[in-house]
Amino acid sequence: MQPGQFKHLSRKGQTILRTRPAWTSYWRSGLAAVVVTCLWFAKRELFDRLAQRLGSPAELSGLGLAVVLVPIIAGVVYHRYTHAYEIENGRKLRLLAGFISRVKREFPLTDKVQTDMGQSIAGRLLNYGTIAFWTGDDRSRLVWAKVSDPDRVIACLDLLKAGPQDTSYAPVVYKAGGAARPASRLPEPPTLQEAKSAKVTHFGKAVEYKHIKDMVARRIKTPLGDYIDNDDGTVSHADSGLMWLRAPWGMVWTGGGFAGEPIRMRWSDAAELFGVGIAVGYNVGNSMAYMGNGKRAASAFEHGYRKGKCVIDAAGYTDWRLPTAAELDQFVPYHHRREEDMSEVEASMSRDEAYLWGWKGRASFAVAKRLYPELFETNVHLWTATGLGGGLAWAYDGQMPVGDFKANDKLGVLFVRRLTGGEIRAPEIVHEEITW
Repeated sequence: MQPGQFKHLSRKGQTILRTRPAWTSYWRSGLAAVVVTCLWFAKRELFDRLAQRLGSPAELSGLGLAVVLVPIIAGVVYHRYTHAYEIENGRKLRLLAGFISRVKREFPLTDKVQTDMGQSIAGRLLNYGTIAFWTGDDRSRLVWAKVSDPDRVIACLDLLKAGPQDTSYAPVVYKAGGAARPASRLPEPPTLQEAKSAKVTHFGKAVEYKHIKDMVARRIKTPLGDYIDNDDGTVSHADSGLMWLRAPWGMVWTGGGFAGEPIRMRWSDAAELFGVGIAVGYNVGNSMAYMGNGKRAASAFEHGYRKGKCVIDAAGYTDWRLPTAAELDQFVPYHHRREEDMSEVEASMSRDEAYLWGWKGRASFAVAKRLYPELFETNVHLWTATGLGGGLAWAYDGQMPVGDFKANDKLGVLFVRRLTGGEIRAPEIVHEEITW
């Protein structure tokens, strides 16, 4: 995926992703500035005398503070904006350092490149670290220091390494009816403003999905049911009659996976744009929590749904929408246990307790991460189309099937559509099995 701290640049026909050292990595300078400011308030007379020695009136005591703060701030700004880390066309890493005298190092990004990441205690707390790239000896080494969110940067680079390669070091886009061709840059991502004004959105402007003859679907057999990875960014489940886009809106399809960052929004925007179902309040069903069977049944799509104002164009379909809580409850399987296989603790659980227990099993997450890899890398929470009332709505948080969230929270959205048939377009189907 493409981390959010990278900026898109174009240079002589090349696509450049650039980032700089994380602001949080300068915490020592920030701490020094805070200490100096506190001293100025506590010992202001010292700064008054400093201003007088510089020939300024005592009334300009803030000048003494500025004399100390300006070098600290200037040092941070100078260091940050004279260091840049770049990815060119997804296949070349670059380090730029210096302003007048410059240092420039480049490093090819291939599947042979190894990556080391280090974080201090402060780096763990403030989410920055150092990434070192190497190919077997210290001379073939490139270091990016103080990178923001290093885990996500490494995930992005792993995706690029695993992607298609060609002589131009560009990602590949598939042209309908023709052969694969290199793309000059990643597809343009959608925006919330565009969805509101144009009333149509996408998973990558100027991206073309694979031609049918190039697709290879995978029928994934699991102890929790059978699923089909359609090789176009979608997952089908015949038992529920649903097809899912496997990544949240905001990410873009590159031909072999999704890259980018999910778009987060308030529930009101999600419901207005992408669809809203019947409200299911606490007074519905037999449980305060959403795991109550009555609430799940009440939020079914068939019980009422108003179409959103925005059309989602993805994978060749335009009938995508925001799932109801009952549907989102099904997008990842949970572990059903046969009665004879249950422990005494499980057997004594109520129906709802056993349901929640099943969702937290490692079996469920093993299947979920295989079906929706990009979703689980982003760790984004997802709105449903089901409101709760009182400024609340139901959403998936990655830990439980569905829970209640404040409607003003900013969460992501995942889209679903109803299957109208088998709809397996790939001419070849590979069988895969997940066991544990």
